[in-house]
Amino acid sequence: MRRFSAAIGATGLLLVFTSPLTLGVMQTSLAAFWVKLVLGLLLVGVWAVLNGQKIATWARTVFYFSSSALIGLAFVALLIGANFILARRNQTWDLTNKKLNSLSQQTRDTLASLSEPVRVYVFATEALPDTVEDLLRKYAAETPRFTWERVNPRKAFELVARYKIREQDFAAVLVRNPDTPTEASAKASLPALADPGKGEAELTNALIRLVKVGEQHVYFLEGHGELPLEAPKLPDESGVPPNLERVRAALTADGYDVAGLNLVEKGQIPTDAAALVIAGARAPFTEGEKRLLEQYLDEGGRLLYFAAPQAEPGLDAVLAKYGVQIDNGLVADPRLEEKQPYFIVTPFFGEHELVAALKATKMNVYMEAARSITVLREGTLPGVKATAAVLTTPDAWLETKLDQPPDLDAGEKSGQLAVVTVSTRDVSAATARSPQTRVVALGSFLLLWKLFALEPNRNLVLNALGWASNQPAKLALRPPDRDISSLEVDSAMMSNIGLVVMDVIPTLLIAVGLTIWLARRAR
Repeated sequence: MRRFSAAIGATGLLLVFTSPLTLGVMQTSLAAFWVKLVLGLLLVGVWAVLNGQKIATWARTVFYFSSSALIGLAFVALLIGANFILARRNQTWDLTNKKLNSLSQQTRDTLASLSEPVRVYVFATEALPDTVEDLLRKYAAETPRFTWERVNPRKAFELVARYKIREQDFAAVLVRNPDTPTEASAKASLPALADPGKGEAELTNALIRLVKVGEQHVYFLEGHGELPLEAPKLPDESGVPPNLERVRAALTADGYDVAGLNLVEKGQIPTDAAALVIAGARAPFTEGEKRLLEQYLDEGGRLLYFAAPQAEPGLDAVLAKYGVQIDNGLVADPRLEEKQPYFIVTPFFGEHELVAALKATKMNVYMEAARSITVLREGTLPGVKATAAVLTTPDAWLETKLDQPPDLDAGEKSGQLAVVTVSTRDVSAATARSPQTRVVALGSFLLLWKLFALEPNRNLVLNALGWASNQPAKLALRPPDRDISSLEVDSAMMSNIGLVVMDVIPTLLIAVGLTIWLARRAR
């Protein structure tokens, strides 16, 4: 019976599959085609009736196999479609700890603010490093106004001469309005662009220098024990004393011209001063210096004052006119570390554009040996508006008995204390340097020295100067000092990775599949 049913089925399939051939041969008559096709289908039907149980088993097998195949094909089609869409949209995700593959807010804001086209000529005789190409592509993806191209200096003699490119010092030249006679340019170091930790900062700072209007001169006052701009050269090896070399480098990269200023020596404040900085003055100012500062502020000057602990430079009256009183004592806050209450960390900010970027990203500001600042509402000049920009946690207090272990005593200020304040006053005089006086008071000069390397603090200081000098484009988060979280892979490690991926994992998967199949067969 089994052989008979098999013969019926085989005959039926033969008739069905050869019926198209009959149709092709006998085109004048369709009778033979239909007879052959119908008879074949009937024989296949008889075979199906005689082998119902086997067909059911086969049907289930075919169904499961077809379902798995269709699911696999659908998954592959989904992946292909997703990759196509992402490739068209240029969508990427940055999953690194410090967003090493993302452009900073300052970079994005600078690119978004471009009102004119900028082209970058990268002079190099060989192919650019991958880090440089990736960086330039990210910038170009942000705006169509930013374009770039690699230039072989041995062939583009006109560009080499125009931008004074030396073969031993290849660079990237950023050109504003490249197709006009009034083009402007700025340079970025090619080795710095290739450095993953410095590339973005180098390119963004060059872009800021290119598009900024006018030169911004910042003067750091000297002669009162302030932190020096440069480390003095000492004959012994006692170590590098506190200095502002790192701050100076950051300000220069941010587009400022930085210089020291001794008021006694010069007798005046330069007319090109975008801002003055008092970085931890300890010795008293003379009456003549105070008059110069007051006149400068009356004319719409800009001042950043960094307080030093237990120091009285005698500027209380000058600052009080702008609603600022530097309190005596140090801020203590045991919330973070009870054993180091004078090292404070705070996430609390006021409502002001100077700290808007820090507040939006929920950064913490770190301060050490900080003095609190009282915002005065009386005794100020007419039109002065002062407000707190950074405040401590509610657990803080102003410790006034510094010769004793810190403890909150009766009469000491406590609660959320201001450690950074901003003050403004509109100026209408015809001889004014600017239409508004701006004063930023910061409770600790260590923000410029020991704590400047911390990303929130660095942005706080640079944003304070950007706000004081009235440069809104600089109120942003700059590219961080990225510690590169990469993994060095040698040949031995690569071989081990290949062994796991290409051998161990596939073998385990096959073994699991065989185990499941054998277990089902045993049932």
